[in-house]
Amino acid sequence: MGRSRFRLEPVLSYRESVVEARELELAKAIQAQVRAEHALHALRKERARALKMVRNMHRAARIDPLKLTAAESYLTRLEADLERQGATVRELAQRTEQCRVTLHEALKDKKKIEHLKEQEEQRRAWEEARAEQAQLDELSTVQYNRRKVV
Repeated sequence: MGRSRFRLEPVLSYRESVVEARELELAKAIQAQVRAEHALHALRKERARALKMVRNMHRAARIDPLKLTAAESYLTRLEADLERQGATVRELAQRTEQCRVTLHEALKDKKKIEHLKEQEEQRRAWEEARAEQAQLDELSTVQYNRRKVV
């Protein structure tokens, strides 16, 4: 008995390509999130450094009002940057989670087709074994009848 091709093979190939595409999307989302988190961390470090600088200016015996105003303006801008970057990180974290969910769904869809393929292979193996057993039974019957006649 010849092995016929699994009739849903094109669907399985498509599902595999979808899984690969979703994996790539997830990897890109994770990379973007990690870059944004690094930028957020760098902004936090810069804010800490700028705060320290402003504190030192306040402690100094002579305060230069222009430098102090510039430093405080810089701190205000850093706070706004931190807020925006934090929002970006949250958005990217949501995007990453969304990519994880779509990858999981794609994997489930692929597994369903793979399960159907396995069932088809088992059915074919069972049919081949049944056909082989039928041939053996027929051969045994013929041999028995020959012995009986002789």
